[in-house]
Amino acid sequence: MKHVAIDFHFVHELVAEKKLNVSHVPTSHQLADLLTKPLSSSQHHFLKSKIGVIEDTSILRGHVGVLT
Repeated sequence: MKHVAIDFHFVHELVAEKKLNVSHVPTSHQLADLLTKPLSSSQHHFLKSKIGVIEDTSILRGHVGVLT
């Protein structure tokens, strides 16, 4: 609990000094859910678009062509 109290006071001070703006984020817009929870297909696609993931790309494999 000590660490939570320290973090709370740190954030509270930043907000009071207007160095940090805290706003509400609805549950349906929590980007971390994309990587941590099972989601419906529509919610998965919505969050994926919010973080800029593009369909049919892979930075790991590069361009995959047909072998001849």
